[in-house]
Formats: sequence, C-alpha cells, structure tokens
Amino acid sequence: MELKDAREKISAIDEEMAKLFEERMEVVREVAAYKSARGLPIEDKEREASLLESKTKVIKDDSMRPFYANFLQNTMDVSKKWQRRLIRGVNVACADEKFSDGEAASRSLFPESNITIYESFEEAYKAVQDGDAEVAVLPLENSDRGDVGKVYDMIFSGNLYVNSIKVFESNGRTTRYAVLSRVKNEQGIDGDTEGFLIMFTVKDEVGGLAKAINVISAYSYNMRVLRSRPMKDLPWHYYFYAELVGVIKDGSEERLIRALQAICPVAKVVGHFNDDDEIHG
Repeated sequence: MELKDAREKISAIDEEMAKLFEERMEVVREVAAYKSARGLPIEDKEREASLLESKTKVIKDDSMRPFYANFLQNTMDVSKKWQRRLIRGVNVACADEKFSDGEAASRSLFPESNITIYESFEEAYKAVQDGDAEVAVLPLENSDRGDVGKVYDMIFSGNLYVNSIKVFESNGRTTRYAVLSRVKNEQGIDGDTEGFLIMFTVKDEVGGLAKAINVISAYSYNMRVLRSRPMKDLPWHYYFYAELVGVIKDGSEERLIRALQAICPVAKVVGHFNDDDEIHG
C-alpha cells in the first residue's frame, strides 16, 4: 500500500471515529444527567480498572494491548471532563456544624459544583427537599463524635435517598458521609454484590428484633451495620438502621422488604451504596 493510500484510509477511519465520538459523548451526557440528579460522584476508579481489564482482552495483538489500554484511559478521562462541565451547575448543600468537614468533603466529591454551606444539617437537608440544591453531603458518623443521630433521624422521617457513602479523612478525623438526593439510584451496583440501606421498626413483643434479623439472614444478606435510634414521638420505642450486603439476585431486595413489612410496622429501603471509597482532605 502506498503512503498516500494509507493516509486516506486513516482519514476515513478518523471520520468514522469522529461520528462515534459524538455518539458516545451524547450517551455520556445522559450519564451525567443521571449522576447529577442522584448525587453520584463522577469518578469511579474501581469501575475504570475493571473496564480496562475486561476491554483490553478483545485486542488480539499483544504488542497493541497496552496502547489500547492508554486509548481507553484517555477516552474515560475525556468523558469525565465532559461530565464535570455538564454537572458544573449542580448545587450541593452541606453544613458547618461542629466536628463536620462537610465543605471539604463536598469539594472533594463535587469539585466543580456550586456549594452552599448551611448552619445546620437540617437546613442542608431541607435545601434539597425544597429544590434549592440537588445534593446534600451529610455525615453519618465520625471518629470524634460517633453517630450523627440527627442525620439518621432525617433519613428515617424524610424522603431523600442515600445514593452513596464516602469515607473522608481530614485533620486526623475520619467521617462517613452520605450523599443524598431527591431521586433514587435504581441503576444497581456493579460487580457480584450489592449494598443497600434499610430502616425498620419492630413490634413491641418478645423476639420482635430477632424476627427481623432472621428474615434478613434468610435472604442471605450480611448485615454489616445495625444501629438503633429512639423515636421522638414514641417514648421507649426505636427504629433501626441497617446496611446490607449480599449477592445480587433478581428481585431479592423487593422480596426482602415485603417479608420485613409482613412483620414490621415500618420497613423501607432508604438508599444504596458501593463499598466505601476514601477521599482525603
């Protein structure tokens, strides 16, 4: 093949790639809109590593494989930059309460967003409920103060969904933050396992909590966290918060909740999560 012919062939391929690039970026626009509505972070390094490992296997020429890996990584980097530009207008609410690094955590999770700092967790939560912000970044627990009870209470009584949980380290303090939005993440969790958050109450009877735990166990979910909180309007009554992790099965989450609702006055899913990712201040 003559050099001129080779260049013409490359130009034709580049034209096709340009069309595919535009098509891909339009799909990325939809991904950005989905993440924006649900308060999901743009970057997922674990997923990127998994994609690189699986996608490079299609290249038959061993000498080309590392170059294709670089091509894919550059493509994903461009995609993330495009998403950041599209999501730049996202409004994030956090709070400047004592022992909370909400602003620093928010800037690490949503670096190009509009961040509003409220005086209280309640005000930040309400900002999302009222539509003044798309996302609230609020602490669930930290190494100095333990559980942040008022945030759990708002999740139990409110209508926002937890769409991810992130671990933030700053100034020698470690805090687990919930990212909440008005829209539930229904996309599911990649990989072999899924994690979701439930809240429930139990009947005031002998073995009430044990029955609920037995149901969770029967559906083969590992309850990695279980906490109780007093109910403000019912003295000496409690609600429970649990983080469940298990193997993905079609409809298993819905079947578990229906089974819990048969024995619990209240049982609901309040969010989903991947394994905690660490972000640093």
